[in-house]
Order: sequence, then C-alpha cells, then structure tokens
Amino acid sequence: MRNYRAIQCAVFLGNFQAVAAVTTHNAIVVTNCTNRKRGSGAGVALNAVETSGPLTSVAARWAKAVRKIQPLRQAQDVYMGRAFTEARRVAAALEGTLHIISAGLGVVGAADPIPSYDLTVSGGNNSLKPLLNHLGQEPSDWWAALTAELGGQRSVNALLERHPDALALFALPGSYVALIAQDLASLTKSQISRIRIFTSDHGRTFVPDNARHIVLPYDERLEGSSYAGTRTDFAQRALRHFVEVLDGHLLSADEARTAVANAMHTLRKPVVPLRERKTDAEILALLRKNWRRFDGASTRLLRYLRDDALVACEQGRFRGLWCLLQQELTTKG
Repeated sequence: MRNYRAIQCAVFLGNFQAVAAVTTHNAIVVTNCTNRKRGSGAGVALNAVETSGPLTSVAARWAKAVRKIQPLRQAQDVYMGRAFTEARRVAAALEGTLHIISAGLGVVGAADPIPSYDLTVSGGNNSLKPLLNHLGQEPSDWWAALTAELGGQRSVNALLERHPDALALFALPGSYVALIAQDLASLTKSQISRIRIFTSDHGRTFVPDNARHIVLPYDERLEGSSYAGTRTDFAQRALRHFVEVLDGHLLSADEARTAVANAMHTLRKPVVPLRERKTDAEILALLRKNWRRFDGASTRLLRYLRDDALVACEQGRFRGLWCLLQQELTTKG
C-alpha cells in the first residue's frame, strides 16, 4: 500500500492512475445522472407519458415506456459534464465501480446498456417537479414507485447488498439526495457504516437522521482550493479532494469527518464579485459580440461573462444560450 506522500507525488506528476494502488477496500462510487447526454436515438420523455392518476400509476406507465426502448449505449458513454467525469475518474483511480442514480432508471451501473430517456428531478424540461407538486408528493415517493416498477435491484439497498464489503462513496447534489432519502432511511446500521456522503449544505438537509453522521463536512471553502468549480459539480469535486488529497477512503467515518473539517479550516471561501442580471437577449448579444474572440469555446465564454463582464448566468442557462447561438451561427455558415 502506498502512503500519503506517494499519493501526493503521483497526483503532482499528473499520473492519477497511480493512485489506484492505494486502496485496501473494495470501493464503489455513486453519482447522479446528468441533463447533458450524448444522443442515442429516439427515447422516452415524461411529456410523452400519461401523467394522470396516482404517482404509482405514472411510474408504471413510465417503466413500461422505458422497457420498450432498445438500449444502445452504456451509461458511461451517455452522461456528460464535469460532475460525471470527476466521479468516473475517482472510480477508476480506486479500481472500483461507478454507479448512477437516475431519476428515470433507478440505480444503473456505468457499464449497463441504457435506453435513451429524458427525465430529471432537477428543474428544466421534463422535470418531475411540476408533477410532484401537483400530486403533493416528494421526490423520494417517485423513487420508491419507480424502483418498485423496475425491480428491487434498482434501489440503493440492493446496490449495497450486491457489494457487501465495499466502501460506498455517494457524491450527489441536494435534489438527488432528496430522491433517495427514503431508500437511505431503510438501510441497516451496517450498511450505513460503509457509506460516505458528499453533498452541499442544502443537500445535507435531505439526509435522513440515520445517515447524518456519514455526511462529510465539505462546504463552500472548497472553492478556495484547486478543486473549485460550479455548484452543479460540488459533490463530485469534494469526492475527488477526499481521495486525492486526504486519502479519505482509507479512514474510518470519524477519522474522515475530522480530516475534512481540518482541511476546510485551512481554506477560505473566495469573495464572489457582484454580478448583474441580464435577459437572455442581452446575454446572447454579449456572446455574439465575443464569439470569435474566444473561438466559440463555451468554457472561455462563460468565464468571460462571469469574470470580465460580471454577468450572472447559471451554468445550465448559459449552456442553453450557447447551444442556441452555436446553431444560429452554424446555420448562417
């Protein structure tokens, strides 16, 4: 087993795969599905499913629609974005397996072939939020109904039973913690002891009482480190910091909490500049004006908006506007 200094040297040299030798545990990494997906043919969306009646009926119709779609790609080749990439990188480094909490499919393995679908527990198109609000239900109610229809093997409980000796590292935003909250509450003390949860302060509020002690105390001070990023990938960045910097997967739950708390104590939350809110049309005008300057690169344009133009623009909103403008400019030739 390599020691902490060896891990640091491997990371410094850019050889992240060298970290794979450090683990003395079997490890599984659990992350959330993403709105950004590689196209894989015609799929099923919530707006194409009849949503009348109780939530269990909607889940049954959704499950039936999903089963009719031929799986074309493995899950790891469908989901995109930094959050998924970070989780996948850690799983590979630990020589563990990667699993995804999907609002439409339950728990799926990274290598599992999955059908094309569009459903999210977050906001946006084909979101479950309007349906749940209308029925007076919670995201965890949908998860219970969905996993019952798709088969019990798609639950968190079943995942842990399939990996009885593994340390399970859950990196999830608040919306997905809320989705599996009932599932977490059903776990035994032995199962809970093998889990570490990475989420935001908001996400921590959805963790059931029996699992509060295994949430790692990461907070916005992480943004003062080299692991800074956006809110959407906070949990996965915290996970990577935990493994790369703290060697946390080799620690007990108590030791892990102490190590994270000490690490956060050494950091300072960056001062966020005041940014002006603008309409979509105003933001598109800025992007259009600076498109050639940044060669159309989405990352550089987003940094320009936030850091130079001091415009407030959430990443999902920016992505939609950037795609719209890219399509417009491509059409014009």
